[in-house]
Amino acid sequence: MEQAYLRKIQMSGGSTLIVSLPKKWVKSVGLKKLDELLMVPQPEGTLLIMPYKKGVTNEACIEFSSQTTADEIVRAYISYYLAGYDTIRIKFERPLPELAQKVKDSIRRWLVGVEIVEESSIDMLTICLPIHANLPLKNAIERMGKIASAMQKESLMAFVEGDKSLAQEIVARDDEVDRLYHFIVRQLNLAISNPLILLSLGLSSRQDCLGYMLVAKSIERAADHALAIAESVNTSKPNNSNIMEVIEKVGKLSNALFEDALSALLKGDIKLANDVIFRAYDLVRKIEDAEVHLLYPKHNMSFAILVRSALGNIKRISEYSADISEVTVNLSVAKPMITIGPISP
Repeated sequence: MEQAYLRKIQMSGGSTLIVSLPKKWVKSVGLKKLDELLMVPQPEGTLLIMPYKKGVTNEACIEFSSQTTADEIVRAYISYYLAGYDTIRIKFERPLPELAQKVKDSIRRWLVGVEIVEESSIDMLTICLPIHANLPLKNAIERMGKIASAMQKESLMAFVEGDKSLAQEIVARDDEVDRLYHFIVRQLNLAISNPLILLSLGLSSRQDCLGYMLVAKSIERAADHALAIAESVNTSKPNNSNIMEVIEKVGKLSNALFEDALSALLKGDIKLANDVIFRAYDLVRKIEDAEVHLLYPKHNMSFAILVRSALGNIKRISEYSADISEVTVNLSVAKPMITIGPISP
């Protein structure tokens, strides 16, 4: 466990207050005379002090054998991207042009702000641009939420009407949600370790990062459930339209919950957030009742499975709306002071 250090404030020159730095810490971070320190006041009244190294970048190099698949390479690359590395180099054991092209296509498809700056037959150098200032956190979440909401509305319409062409359009939009999700998680990971990025994202403390990560994940999962509804669209309509009317009704209620949850988060509206939570629980109960009583014994098993799957996806979207609202409530709570020990003189 790291120690906490106790220091007395001293006067220098009659008007300047100074405090000495712990020698052990200075050595451990490699500081020397005339180096700069970054001091960031925290909301709870503390002062965060850390070395300031301008122009220093985090670099990662990943090497792959000829047996590695494109999915494995992309998965590893995304891990380094999310961790906040500025420069990521990919090295191949031997020239693999088809594999390299698949990797490039996937990176462009799923990640925001990545540029390929150097490339050879066995080497690819990429940089991850620091574009958090051009796309603030809440703007990215709002944009991600709007896409996910539109996916819910159109997947519901496609399912009820049996419109396969509309369903296929929804699939492409899920990629944009994934791109924004990866971007948001990267920014939050950077903010945890860099107070300047934390401030630029408009967050008051590092504890807020966890809440927004949960929000981003809930939006991404809600989009996945909308995608699942679209992928299950069947062009053959049932003789009994009552089932589709029920699905359409609960689907619209679920989407209204999702949009209200996002609105409560972005506005900091605790009253609306609590209202969403109560409505979500009520809607989930109604969907569960529909799952039990709606289908039998009038319809065949394949149709019953299809409808139950749609209702299940709508239910999960409602639950994610409640999760987003719970984060909104949690973010409104003032952060308590933290006691650290032991303290060294």
